[in-house]
Amino acid sequence: MEEYKWLIELGTLLGIIGSAIVILWKIFRYSSKFLSEQEKIKDCLSMIKKEVQPNGGSSMKDTINDLKISVDRIEVRQQIIDQRTKAGLHYKSQPLFEINNSGNIVWYNEAFKKLTEENGTIEGRDWFALIEENFRPAFIEEINSCLRMGRKIDIDTVSQNGKFIHFVGYPYKIDQNNHEGFLIHLYQGERK
Repeated sequence: MEEYKWLIELGTLLGIIGSAIVILWKIFRYSSKFLSEQEKIKDCLSMIKKEVQPNGGSSMKDTINDLKISVDRIEVRQQIIDQRTKAGLHYKSQPLFEINNSGNIVWYNEAFKKLTEENGTIEGRDWFALIEENFRPAFIEEINSCLRMGRKIDIDTVSQNGKFIHFVGYPYKIDQNNHEGFLIHLYQGERK
């Protein structure tokens, strides 16, 4: 048996080497597969990075931030223009008021305020109280028609105090079919 001892040792050694080779082969195969997947991930990230950076070289986030700054600046300028316009119209001697696309009053000037002092605070559709009660239903129907269709308001009627009153208003057109309300001018007495 002693003679075969070296053969057993050689067999054991070859078995260990063979097992080590098989284990190393499996580790190599899985690690190469893992590394190739990592390369695919790197390629995908590189492609995404190229898509996110426009030709100018700045990132999409920078472009969006610049756009937000521009929009904020436009909004501020629009508010300034709106305030200047209303300030210019505020002290005009003829009554003016603004309604939204639902017919609710949103702004009026000093002359309109003086005209409606006896009615108290004017909110919503309270401005209809200016019209003599007998003429009010026809007036409201015509106003609602103008609001729906976005067409010019041009209505003659009689006020609560029995005077002739003429409403002329133009829509704030957004496009052919939509508007955001009206600026309405009132004439009392004779039609101009």
